[in-house]
Amino acid sequence: MANTTKKKQGKKADRSVFFAARASTPKAAGLTDGDQDGDGGNDTVPLQYSPGPQNLPVTQDFLQNCLEDMSTKILTSLQSTLKELRRDVQELEDRMTHVEQKMEDQTAAHNDVADQVQHMQQQLEYTQRKVMDLEDRSRRQNLRLRGIPEEVKQPDLHAFLIGYFKELAPDLPAEVLLLDRYHRVQKPTFLPQDTPRDVLTHLHYFLVKEALLQATRGGRDLPQKYKHIKLFTDLSAATLQKRKEFKDVTEALRQNNVQYRWGYPIRLLIRRNGTVTTANTPEEGRRLLRTWNIPVNPVGKNMAAPAMLSPEWKRTKK
Repeated sequence: MANTTKKKQGKKADRSVFFAARASTPKAAGLTDGDQDGDGGNDTVPLQYSPGPQNLPVTQDFLQNCLEDMSTKILTSLQSTLKELRRDVQELEDRMTHVEQKMEDQTAAHNDVADQVQHMQQQLEYTQRKVMDLEDRSRRQNLRLRGIPEEVKQPDLHAFLIGYFKELAPDLPAEVLLLDRYHRVQKPTFLPQDTPRDVLTHLHYFLVKEALLQATRGGRDLPQKYKHIKLFTDLSAATLQKRKEFKDVTEALRQNNVQYRWGYPIRLLIRRNGTVTTANTPEEGRRLLRTWNIPVNPVGKNMAAPAMLSPEWKRTKK
């Protein structure tokens, strides 16, 4: 019985030691500075220890205060960040407004320039046509003959030309076949070396020139020495260049057996189904061909005025 009592007392003592309250200071716990360092040396730093409240209850008010304090700090930080963002956004908005205004001004200026360029192109084309017409009028009684051999020298040209014209248009009276001037002209560089130079002659009467040109379309059988001669209207270089712009139109007309002839200053007179239609520009000729369901392949580049621009946004009022 006594032994049993001693065992119970020993167990109680062990429990009391295990559940004993911890000392509030290191010294009370039996620890020295050296023990705290763990190296047992003398060069130790004294520990700063402040005892906290014992058994502090974690209440709802305490948590609420912590949450409110944290919310206040977060809100303050967010407000500061948002203020900086608003300032940056306002700066960007001001810059974008300035850029949009500049773009709008540049668009208006570009459209003014494009309008002026288009007007100047029309004026330039009109002036060029007038100059070409004046130059062609000074050549309107000229004829260009190609294929006359170089053996026919200058003193013999008059007799050769009169003989050719009489064979070409025998109905013309001899008294109207008057040649004011006749001479050879410089040969283009792209022609072969053995190609004879063209002969340019100025007839006294315009109607005689037209009659000779009309006679070349009759298919008259000429003597051998005249068969290889070709007759052309004498035109300025600018007029010939303008006529080249109609090349795709004239080729399409020839392929479809549609008759045409050239008018002045630069226009195409097309005869189809008994009706004569005028094309003043290559684009007008292409539109006519498309209307008649005639295929055409445009060639060359069309020099158009700059296109008008329009802003890609609309300014809104705030």
